[in-house]
Amino acid sequence: MQYNFIANACVPSSSGKTIAMLDPSDGQPFDEIQRSNAADLDAAVRAARQGLNTVWSKLGAAERGRLLMRLSLKITEHAAELSALEQRDCGKPTQQANADAAALARYFEFYAGACDKLHGETIPYLDGYSVLTWREPHGVTGHIIPWNYPM
Repeated sequence: MQYNFIANACVPSSSGKTIAMLDPSDGQPFDEIQRSNAADLDAAVRAARQGLNTVWSKLGAAERGRLLMRLSLKITEHAAELSALEQRDCGKPTQQANADAAALARYFEFYAGACDKLHGETIPYLDGYSVLTWREPHGVTGHIIPWNYPM
């Protein structure tokens, strides 16, 4: 059974319910995931916000990049396992699932390299004025993504 990962811990949903994961090739359940609810989402956001405010924001850009690169390497190390899970969960052909695992590792590799390279810019404007862009994180964000991509 797959649990929610909140505050560096695997925890069951507060609903106490699960959802069966069905293998599209035969319609049979192969695992369960948590049936999370608003309370679980709130707990995850609070934990992410605490991590942002206490740990992540204190790291320098280069160190954040190193951590993302380590994640990329872990994904590459477990690419075959992730690909097999993707096939079973989504019913993807082997070649596509393998490509998705490689793309996932590449995304983290790309953003690892970008961490210390995103800077603001000075924008030409009227004499006597300075106009700048300043890039800063939005903080904790939530996303609803398609079930079949990205991995």
